[in-house]
Amino acid sequence: MKIIYQGQTHEFQDGMNALDMLKQLDAQLYKEAVAVRVNGQVRSLPEAVPDGAQLEFLTFADPDGQRVLRHTASHVLAQAVKRLFPQAKLAIGPAIDNGFYYDFDVETPFTPEDLQGIEKEMQRIIKKNERLQRFELPREEARRLMEEKGEPYKVELIDDLPEGETISFYTQGDFTDLCAGPHLPSTGKVKAFKLTSIAGAYWRGSEKNKMLSRIYGTAFDTKEALAEHLARIEEAKKRDHRKLGRQLDLFDIMDEG
Repeated sequence: MKIIYQGQTHEFQDGMNALDMLKQLDAQLYKEAVAVRVNGQVRSLPEAVPDGAQLEFLTFADPDGQRVLRHTASHVLAQAVKRLFPQAKLAIGPAIDNGFYYDFDVETPFTPEDLQGIEKEMQRIIKKNERLQRFELPREEARRLMEEKGEPYKVELIDDLPEGETISFYTQGDFTDLCAGPHLPSTGKVKAFKLTSIAGAYWRGSEKNKMLSRIYGTAFDTKEALAEHLARIEEAKKRDHRKLGRQLDLFDIMDEG
């Protein structure tokens, strides 16, 4: 089969995926890539590539690469929560600007102490470097799988998908989630993350629905970049506090001399 990369045509064995191709094309980029654009569509690196496709490999420097890494971090979060809180029901867990979140239906809302334990479990999952494997199912089989796992919110999402829509899942170790992807090749590529806050969120944003417990987090490609981001957030909080203090006349700034 043939693919086009950086304007040049390359030949590979039939059935090879983008990750294996990249290993031959660029050993350094192979270590840094998080996803691939196949004919302009962002996909997971281990997915098969059609003959004649044009490939563009993405690192964390690309906004789409950032979303892929953070989306995978949300799945690691969900896997950790299900291990520590088996009765938790999964809702949704997307990547967002500068981070990610996941909504859970739990009897008791999460606490800051819970976040510490969840982070430790996430680190264990990341250390195991479990592969993320994609598979598809027909609608009824997909519904049955989520019903057997006791995930009513996932069943509702499946029911709302249009007829003919591809229904895909991603599995990592003992965890499977309904998801369109794309994702990192393995959990070990989530190198630097932090769970940042907890909030309440209505299912599907409607106050008519149940209030869920949302965990926010962020993830970066290096620990240094994560530390810089968290430092900027703390500085912004301090500035906002000083500004609010002046607005409420909580204190005066006195001129000296």
